[in-house]
Amino acid sequence: MKTSRYFIYIIGLLLSCSSPKYTLQANEETIIEVQSEKDSSIMAIISPYQQAIESEMKEVITYTKTNLTKEGIQSTLGNFVTDLCLNYADAHICFMNNGGLRTSLIKGEITRGDIYKVMPFENELVVVELSENNLIELLKYITSRNGEPFSGMNIIMNNKGELIDYTLPVNFDKEEKISILTSDYLANKLQFLKDKKQQKVGVKLRDAIIDYCTKTDTIDVKIDNRIKILKNE
Repeated sequence: MKTSRYFIYIIGLLLSCSSPKYTLQANEETIIEVQSEKDSSIMAIISPYQQAIESEMKEVITYTKTNLTKEGIQSTLGNFVTDLCLNYADAHICFMNNGGLRTSLIKGEITRGDIYKVMPFENELVVVELSENNLIELLKYITSRNGEPFSGMNIIMNNKGELIDYTLPVNFDKEEKISILTSDYLANKLQFLKDKKQQKVGVKLRDAIIDYCTKTDTIDVKIDNRIKILKNE
């Protein structure tokens, strides 16, 4: 998608030219103050791109009946993203993380720019295969963090964040493995996913969300029973 290729680059130029003073944060989490003046020649070059991008970012691509937020052990935003992602790959389960979803989608019209705010990163979708032991590590990770976005299975946990039971779409008694759809960021970071062969889907997570929204007139996400907490355990 053309906008995807140029968006970050142009926004970088805009930030470097449109304000006389900025605060940049380095990877080391140290704050660096930068003083700068507008450059009219650069502004003249990027202005047409700025206008085109602003117009595209304001385009309404769908409508949501409810607020999509990250709140709760199971969130409407998490359900929305993981459910739709399973349409873009041959996988049993989709697993994401709350930290990667940066903001909520408020009830009403959703623009293309809103999706960029939710997913500003260039994360790509990948599929990895897990054994039963690795999968249990994943499930324990989800419960220990009091929930992370997932689709394609059911989990029962106690109120201490411990895994009690689960229901899967595969039968490990037949020595099957289970395919997990996730982001390349998580696949390269989490111990139980690292060093597993990754099958690239060829779609960025953000592009999958945008594509789904453009093809879906109205979004109506519900909280279901994919994760339960046994209060008395």
